[in-house]
Amino acid sequence: DRREYDYTPEEVDAYELDPELSKSVCRAYDRRIMPVVFCMYLFSALDRGNLGNAKTDTLEQDLHLVGNQYNNVLTVLSLMFATMAIPGGYVTKRFGPPRMLPIYMLGWGAMAMINYGGIVAVRFFLGSFEGFFGPSVPIYLSSYYTRGELAKRLAIWYSSTAISGAFSGLLSYGIFQVKSSMSGWRILFLLEGGLTILVASIAMFILPSYPQYVKFLTPKQKEVAVLTPSTEDASKRVDAPFNAREFFAPAKEWKFYVFAIFALCYGTAQSTATTFLPQLIGRFGFSKVKTNLYTVAPNVAAALYLYLLAFLSDKCRQRTPFLALALCTTMIGSILLAALPLSAVGPGYFACFLIQCGAFVPTSLFHSWHNNNDPSENGRAFRTITFRPQLITVPSGFLTFSANAGSLISSNIFLDSWAPKYTKALIISSCLQVLGITIVLSMRTYMTLDNRKRNKQQGVNWTSRNVSTAVLAEGPKNPSFRHFL
Repeated sequence: DRREYDYTPEEVDAYELDPELSKSVCRAYDRRIMPVVFCMYLFSALDRGNLGNAKTDTLEQDLHLVGNQYNNVLTVLSLMFATMAIPGGYVTKRFGPPRMLPIYMLGWGAMAMINYGGIVAVRFFLGSFEGFFGPSVPIYLSSYYTRGELAKRLAIWYSSTAISGAFSGLLSYGIFQVKSSMSGWRILFLLEGGLTILVASIAMFILPSYPQYVKFLTPKQKEVAVLTPSTEDASKRVDAPFNAREFFAPAKEWKFYVFAIFALCYGTAQSTATTFLPQLIGRFGFSKVKTNLYTVAPNVAAALYLYLLAFLSDKCRQRTPFLALALCTTMIGSILLAALPLSAVGPGYFACFLIQCGAFVPTSLFHSWHNNNDPSENGRAFRTITFRPQLITVPSGFLTFSANAGSLISSNIFLDSWAPKYTKALIISSCLQVLGITIVLSMRTYMTLDNRKRNKQQGVNWTSRNVSTAVLAEGPKNPSFRHFL
């Protein structure tokens, strides 16, 4: 009975959590939820980013793409991936992530398998299904994990993007050496699309619902599962009823639009790392087989770097310093690669590592940051929908859109006419990272000063951790509210 697990804010504040029992619940989530979500998003990134690998084969020749037509294909995919983030969050909230996430996955998996026929139309639908899917995952995970646990899990979830790049590079390396009547990139699309449909079919049966409905927890664990997020997070209640006014309320906040610009900045670098790494490495004149093989190491390093910064972020309970560090890493890599001559293979390859390492960090930390500052689940859904992901509430939905929109920029600056050095594209990307660093440090300063002002007025020294759920649910309008930095 759902009502059995409904609690008032006063009951939540009075509840004393058992740390060991709470850890056992978290471990149960890690075993049952994270592997499924990880695999689902891995294939999302795989099917979205494999055009970069296919371009090193005979994709353009087989489909008779000339001029900037390849970039136009990427633009169509990016446009739908970005714009569908907003309605995707709405649909997911209305019908539930456990039901909708596998459906989205089946849709783009089917599109990936027929990718070699009418590529523009197929990429239109593939981008739409993936746009629905992307912002829905953070909404789903924030229903289970507390603010102190969320960044690490989002990092694990999003690291699948980097790992997918390594996986796709290895697959391409093997497939492109096969002698067959069918082009290697066609085999690649068929294989990856078929695996996507298989994973989606399995996820449809094993992806759990909200904490109060899951069957793998004991009654006592289920009580803790519902009360722990309510006690530590700003959410009013997990699986809160849909409220349209709350859903769109973030659009009235000036911070929302600042976050949207920030998401656009890091989204450009993220798209560059996901789609154009084979082209950046191709500047060194390797064969198509070696080019795909050499994409593996930078992506593996990027996953490890993401884990490291997410761990440090959770340990320090800070988001903004690590966001700035990630953008700085990508910025340095872009500047180095733009400045180095094509003959500098070693330093240039190292610059590719820096670009990859910094590009995948912001998504998990950014969404964790803004979601931790959003007082309602419905507000988080709107923000998450927008971004291509999170500041996890208002910014999330729309923020997801903004971050995904960064792929529109990258798709139209990495032009064949600027190959193989891509100097102008790399300079544009690095400038956007500078803007992003300026924004995140400015927002940190604003939030720090506002917290300090509130502490001075109340004669206390609080952080967001010291504020009760009832206060957090009211948001910044309550004098006792504290920003999560």
